[in-house]
Amino acid sequence: MRIKPQSTQSIKQRTWRFSFENSAKTSVLSAVIFLQACAQVVAPGGGKRDSTAPKVVKYSPDSAQTNFNSRSIQITFNEFVQLKDLNSQLIISPPLKTIPEITIKGKSLNIVIDKKDTLKPNTTYCFSFGNAIQDITENNPIENFKYIFSTGSFIDSLSLKGKVENGFNHTTEKGILVMLYNTNNDSVVYKHLPDYFSKTKEDGTFQINNIKAGKYKLVAIKDGNNNYKYDGEAESIGFIDVPIDIKEKKKILIDLFQETPKKFYLKKNTYDSYGKIMFVFNKGAEMDSLFVEPINAKIKYEDRIMDFSKNMDTLNYWFRNVAQDNLKLRLIYGKNKVMDTLEYKLISKEDALKSKRHPLKLTLLNNFNGNQNFDLNNPIILNFSQPINNISDTIKVQLKQDSVLAKNIKDYHYGNFDYYNMVAIEKETWDSTEAIEGPNNPGTIIIAPLKSTEVFTPSKESTKYHLFIPPNTFTDFFGLTNDTIKIDFKTRDEKFYGTVKLKVTVPETKGQYILQLLDDKENIVRENIISAGQIINYSYLHPQQYKLKLIYDDNANGKWDTGNYMMKKQPEKVIYYDGAINIRSNWDLDLEWKVSVTNNE
Repeated sequence: MRIKPQSTQSIKQRTWRFSFENSAKTSVLSAVIFLQACAQVVAPGGGKRDSTAPKVVKYSPDSAQTNFNSRSIQITFNEFVQLKDLNSQLIISPPLKTIPEITIKGKSLNIVIDKKDTLKPNTTYCFSFGNAIQDITENNPIENFKYIFSTGSFIDSLSLKGKVENGFNHTTEKGILVMLYNTNNDSVVYKHLPDYFSKTKEDGTFQINNIKAGKYKLVAIKDGNNNYKYDGEAESIGFIDVPIDIKEKKKILIDLFQETPKKFYLKKNTYDSYGKIMFVFNKGAEMDSLFVEPINAKIKYEDRIMDFSKNMDTLNYWFRNVAQDNLKLRLIYGKNKVMDTLEYKLISKEDALKSKRHPLKLTLLNNFNGNQNFDLNNPIILNFSQPINNISDTIKVQLKQDSVLAKNIKDYHYGNFDYYNMVAIEKETWDSTEAIEGPNNPGTIIIAPLKSTEVFTPSKESTKYHLFIPPNTFTDFFGLTNDTIKIDFKTRDEKFYGTVKLKVTVPETKGQYILQLLDDKENIVRENIISAGQIINYSYLHPQQYKLKLIYDDNANGKWDTGNYMMKKQPEKVIYYDGAINIRSNWDLDLEWKVSVTNNE
């Protein structure tokens, strides 16, 4: 099932002067230059430019020949021709084991089929040259030139049309291989050449011609090594669940996806700063399945932090109080399976503090001081260079609103939020599922400048704020404290923003849907989990174009999941709202989106 959703060149004459007073060497060189000058091709003056493509005057054997048994083919044109970009243009379907020898001699194109190739009986072959055959004067191509023959008594005339698109974002690509197999054996895509094939155009569409009647397995792959076979997770694949009957005219749509790698391994690791080692893996780790075990040191539980990226494919391992100058670690995945053993030469804390290039210091990574267009309904997020261990209970943080000092600021601990305070500072344990977090920002502190209901929102538009955080307010994992932090910013006018009231209707499902509002670069602006029809209000939107995307989250795990070819598992379905959503300043837009479910083909 699928959720729908010519240039003109100027040639100047040259005059060459020759001196015969020098040596014979000079004379020979001058003669060569003279001959080169005489050999220049000069465009004839006058007359219209030739814009006519070459025409065939003779086929040998004839085109559409039946009972074909020749090894050589000659096609003669009415003018001299050349081949351009033949490797990417030529498609021979069904494919041959060896690429034929194709040459140009004068006005003739010659094809010699290798003796190692045995043509299939009662089969129609199509040599499609695309636009590769051109005249030599003006490069006029013969559009979509084909030579067809049959080893049987008639030419097969059935065809199949369709489209291939990326299953996650519906992008299309030129050159995706679309293949038909006269078998329902799943392993055929790994071992054998297809019976028929074609390649997609830039818009993802394809057409396979001259197919024999029957039912076929239909598979598309992004063929990285041009071997016309699927080489596993390194390549993308898409397939139709059931055999295709060529006689039935169907609208074929194939979702292309890349399978999740079967093997979990470490791609790279770096000891890039004091007390932190970064591990990057080829895919996301399963929760509670990856462990880092010190071999030559005892590191207490409170002296280490394992913080993962949102997709669980990057791990920052923070550690402290290691006395020796080297550290050996063992990576364990699953049931005591040792992935790797690694050793690092450590820098001392004293040397790290004295380093001239990258001194160890608690710093603010995203200082937005001076921002004159700070968004309403947007929390201030302070990202520090190291994890934060403590926020002082005695030091007072000050906030000025248009130079007027706000009420005393109290800490926000474990959800006990004082709604009457102007600012809340949240001391939190990092949650790897939060989009605002990242492997390089494990010590995020959220500071919201104004009252809070369900979200933190500024109290006044077009208002200047001054945030003052005294030194020693924050203490990081290594015992370092912050210097004085001063941040000035100004909120936008309310009328700058637009709003959308969206009424979305979705089919009933055993899973759930992930509804995303995207900008024109596919960045997620808002995200909602829904399971039924719902009205959603998007406020404080910048004036620009947006997209709506709906992911059918079949297993309700909160993310899009790819497919698996051998398990006959399609990627989770994705649908886009038809058309862009234009948001203007100070505008309210009412939108209704009814989502239906149809077959995938």
